[in-house]
Parts: sequence; C-alpha cells; structure tokens
Amino acid sequence: MDKEQARFILRSFRPDGADVNDEDFAEALALAMENRELGEWLAHERAFDAAFAQALGSINLPEDLRENIIACLAVERGDFPQAEDSNDSLLVGALASIQPPAFLRDELIAAMERSTVMHHDVIPFWKRYAIPLAAAAGIALAFVFTRSNEVTRLAHFGPVRAELVQASFIKTFESPTFSLEEKQDDHRLLVQHLKDRKLPIPEVIPPGLENVKAFGCRELVIDGKHGSVICFNMGEDGAVHLVVFNREDLEGNFPDRAQPLLVQNGHWASAQWHDDKKVYILMGDTALQKLKLLL
Repeated sequence: MDKEQARFILRSFRPDGADVNDEDFAEALALAMENRELGEWLAHERAFDAAFAQALGSINLPEDLRENIIACLAVERGDFPQAEDSNDSLLVGALASIQPPAFLRDELIAAMERSTVMHHDVIPFWKRYAIPLAAAAGIALAFVFTRSNEVTRLAHFGPVRAELVQASFIKTFESPTFSLEEKQDDHRLLVQHLKDRKLPIPEVIPPGLENVKAFGCRELVIDGKHGSVICFNMGEDGAVHLVVFNREDLEGNFPDRAQPLLVQNGHWASAQWHDDKKVYILMGDTALQKLKLLL
C-alpha cells in the first residue's frame, strides 16, 4: 500500500477513534504512523472532521424547515403519485401521521458521536453521515399523504402544466386499480356529486356529450391541485374523459371552446379550452377527428 492508497482509505476514518481497531484500517494506520507526512495529514483530517461534526450539532434548525423542504420537493417532482388502493392509503396515511419527538435530533447526533458501527464501504466522512444528519434535522421525504379518500393538502407553488395533467390522468386511468368515486350514467348527477365535494365542475358539457351516457366521476389531485374528471361511455369507440380544473391552477394560454387546442399523442387524443373560471381537457383513446366531433 502506498501513501495515496492509504490516504484514500483514511478519508473514512472517524474522528472519535471508533475505527482504531478495525482491520480495514490497520494497514493504512500503520503506514500513517511510519510516514510523518501521512501522519500529519491524518491528524489534520481528524481535527477537521471533528470540528465539522461539532458545527453541525450546534445548528439550531428552523421549526418549519421540514415543511419547507417537502414543499420544495413537491415542486421539483412536478407530480404526486396517488394512492391506488386502500392498502396504499393506509400505509401512506400512517407515514404522514408520524410526528418525530422533539428530542430525536439530539439523540441521533449523540448516537452518531458514540457509535462504533462501521460502514465497510470507503466513502468520505460527510457522505457517510448525510442520511443520519438528514434524519437528525427532522427531514422526511414523502410523496403523498392520504387517509382513506382524503388527501392532505400540502403547501405548493404556482400552477401546473396541462401536459402534466394529461400524462398523470392517463397513467392513473391505465392503472389496473383505477376506480371511480361515483358511478352513474346521468352526467348531471355526477356534476352534482362533484359540486357537493366542492370540486371544479363543468359549466357547460360539450354538445356531443349531452346525450351520451356517463359511467362515473372522481377527484384528480395533481401536484397539490384538485380537479375533477367525468367519464363517458362511447360504446365501440371506447370512453372519453372530461377533466376540469380551476383556471388559476393550470399554467398556459388556453383557447376558447370555439377553437380548442387539439393534440394527438400516440393513441390518445385531447382537446383543451377554457372559459372565465375553468380549464377543460377532453381526452380519449381514439382518433383526433372523432374527439373533435364531440365539441
């Protein structure tokens, strides 16, 4: 073993001396005792790591740090995966309800300082402690907080893109566990159900769907924004889905219904338009020309 190899290994040597008797460090430590330059370097590294650990332990973290980090993560991800069934709901709901005790941070840092547990992967000091320090700070990484049919409304920033709404709905609809909250063939009853839940509802149903039987509706939650979908049965042509969100929750310039934005994406077709308060996205696993006839 030469000095550079020893230096690489000793970068993971803990400042509290817990690794002195670990055989993985034995040869490198022996070389450090024989070589003055390497020994001085090791002493300096241990002093720096100890000071770094002490500095981290002395930081007073803001009480709202955890919530702010979760909110930023929500924006960065661009979407919240949804609980697909009751088991998912119970699990993520239970995780969301966990509140770490106030003394957890201090205990974790104390445990780090006295630990004799060694990760055998040779990694820098700061990387080894990154996860425990995150836990000590009270940071939790969570994707969705759900209890039964209720979704905890997290802080979020800005509107979402219509493309995200479309992609998220298609992914949800094509899931084998897709379900509807209310099942009716009369779209007026479905609209009333959504209105009772204080969700966005269509002011006007597209003319081509007025006499088409519906088969259900549900809430859509995408990046913290709450919308609705009503599903219509087109017989041999499959189904089409009318998605409605409040105008302020969606990003972009949308045309009016007289000149909707028409897009064919693979085997899915979509039409987008808006009125003063709502944005509408009509989607179907069909040809664009057939979807256009419904408008």
